[in-house]
Amino acid sequence: MINMRFILLFFFGFFMGLNSTAQIENDSLLKSITPPLEIQFQNYFYEGLKQKGIDNYNKAIDAFIKCAELFPERAVIFYELGDLYFKTKSYQRSESNLKRAIDLEANNFWFKEKLYHLYVHQNNYNKAIETVKSLLYKDKDYEEDLVNLYASAGQYDEAIAQIEILDKRYGYQEKRDQTRIEIYKRTQNQKGHIKFLKNRLKESPENEQNFLNLIFTLSQYNLKVDAFSTAKSFLKNHPKSHIAHVALYKFYMDAEDYNNAISSMKIVTSSNVLEPYLKVKVLSDFMRFVQKNPEYKEILLEVQPAESLDTSSRSNLEWGQYFLEQNKLDKALEFYEKVLEETPENLAVIKTVAKLYLKTKQYNKAVDFTTDQLELFPTQLELYLVYGTSQMALKQWNQALEMLEIGLDYIFEDNEVAVQYYNLIAELYKNQNNIKKSKAFSDKAKSMQLKL
Repeated sequence: MINMRFILLFFFGFFMGLNSTAQIENDSLLKSITPPLEIQFQNYFYEGLKQKGIDNYNKAIDAFIKCAELFPERAVIFYELGDLYFKTKSYQRSESNLKRAIDLEANNFWFKEKLYHLYVHQNNYNKAIETVKSLLYKDKDYEEDLVNLYASAGQYDEAIAQIEILDKRYGYQEKRDQTRIEIYKRTQNQKGHIKFLKNRLKESPENEQNFLNLIFTLSQYNLKVDAFSTAKSFLKNHPKSHIAHVALYKFYMDAEDYNNAISSMKIVTSSNVLEPYLKVKVLSDFMRFVQKNPEYKEILLEVQPAESLDTSSRSNLEWGQYFLEQNKLDKALEFYEKVLEETPENLAVIKTVAKLYLKTKQYNKAVDFTTDQLELFPTQLELYLVYGTSQMALKQWNQALEMLEIGLDYIFEDNEVAVQYYNLIAELYKNQNNIKKSKAFSDKAKSMQLKL
């Protein structure tokens, strides 16, 4: 009789063997359908780039983290993570990932540049300085950045030294000069500031701007004697220069050398090469002088604009202002009308011309002018005022009131113009014997006046 234990063991072993074989085949099948690591990496990497491209930064970060788990030695993964953390304002993580990328690929310019931009964005100037130095070999523009970084970090001596290097290497540049001057001012280095400008003048005395820079700076430091001396040297080196007289005029006035001051003033105001604002500045100063010293009034009235500047809109505007201050209204109006021809939508000029028509009693012209302008600028109370006042002078009270009542909708605040507006309406109603309405607007004007 066959041993029953033997039979049971036989069948148990048989079925267990079948089961083991099936398990091995199943495991092999799973392995065969699992993609290689490189394919997995590429899938995650491109998914990260795709999500980054549509600004889905969190999903992009998740994808690149999976890349890092697969290939932690690949620098580009940590660069992408650093960039993404930068975009999401996780600056500490951004820094650590960018540093890891650089550790893995020490000569990669773009990794270092991104880290540099991170430090600049955080105003971490000291770290930015160290990082930008590693970029200089490839991009010389960063040499200029180094100047600003030193200055921002308060390393002023290093900033000046870097400026000196760049000046010698590439020549002078206005922006660097401004940075240098700003450093001198910030550190209250008056001596260094003046020395720099004197050296620049010594190198290029033919450049008028070098004289002007030194004169201006000496004046700022209240070194008037030195500034005056420099202005005289300016004229000696450039005897035909008109701008030298702009500086000299003021120094002569301060020294009460009025004859020389007047000579310089006349050269300035008759110049065809100086900017109009410089001439007006000198004229305005001389006008203030004449107010206190009326014996020089005739000299002021002799001053006329240079012919070659008559067609300049800027010159016309400034000469209009000049004659307006002199209360020579007809002359002022002549220049303002020229300005208006060239800039017909200049509201400030429009208002001035309207008022000048009124002040010169050209009432019909004022009415026509303001009627046209109110079509373009229907909210301007001052134009309504000129219209209403002119119509009142012409005794056209109904027309005046009709227009002024339209303008009531545009009184948006309490001010002197609004007070004048109410008073004008009150006077017009009074002329029509409408005492009730006249009093109502008069009361409005008084109430508003008390608030001002």
